[in-house]
Amino acid sequence: MSEELVSSSPPRLTGEDKLRHYKPGSIRRVKLKNFLTYVDVEFNPGPRLNVVIGPNGTGKSTILCAICLGLGGQPPLLGRADDARTFIMHEKQIASIEIEIAPHVDQPTHIIQRVIDRSKGAIGRSARGKAASTYFINGKEVKVKDVEELVSETYKIAIDNLCTFLPQDRVGSFSGFDSKQLLMETEKSVSGTKHLYNEHQRLIQLEDEMKNSD
Repeated sequence: MSEELVSSSPPRLTGEDKLRHYKPGSIRRVKLKNFLTYVDVEFNPGPRLNVVIGPNGTGKSTILCAICLGLGGQPPLLGRADDARTFIMHEKQIASIEIEIAPHVDQPTHIIQRVIDRSKGAIGRSARGKAASTYFINGKEVKVKDVEELVSETYKIAIDNLCTFLPQDRVGSFSGFDSKQLLMETEKSVSGTKHLYNEHQRLIQLEDEMKNSD
C-alpha cells in the first residue's frame, strides 16, 4: 500500500490574509528608480523570512543599500561611500527609493520616499552631498529627522546597529568588536526601547560614582 505524502510547509498567503501576517515595522514593498543597477523595479517581501539569491553583481547588495538609505540611514552606515549621490544610476539625474512599512494595529500605513538629486547638495570631498536628498512620508515633504524618528521610535528599527543590520562592507567592523562592544550592541538590539542597555549604563554609572566616593 502506498502512503500519501502530506506537505508540512505552511500554506501560501495571498491578498488580505497575507497583509494580516506582517508584523508592525515589516517592509511590505520597496520601489527603486535609477538606483545603481535598477532603472525601475518594485519588490514585495513576504511577511516571513525573505532570501535574495543571485550571481555576483546582480544587485543583491543594492537592495540592502536601498533599504538602509530609504529608512533615513546615511551612506557611512553601509561602508561604501560618503555621498548619497554616488547611488544614482550612471548618466541619470535623480534616483528615488520608496518603502512601505506594515503599520501597527488601527494605525495608518506609512510610505517613506527618499529622492536623491545629483544637482543638489554641497560639493567637495568633505561635503558628503548634504541636502541632496528630499524626504517624504505619505507624500508629504518632511525632514530627515522626521523619518529617523518614525523608523526608530514608532517601528523600533535600528539600522545603525550591526547586530540587526549588517551590510556586506561592514562585516569587518562587526568582527572587530570585543566582548564588551558585542554585549552593548546586543542589548540595544533586543529591546526597541533600549531599556536593557540604558539600565546597564545606569549600573556602570552607579559603580563609577561608588568608586569615586571612596
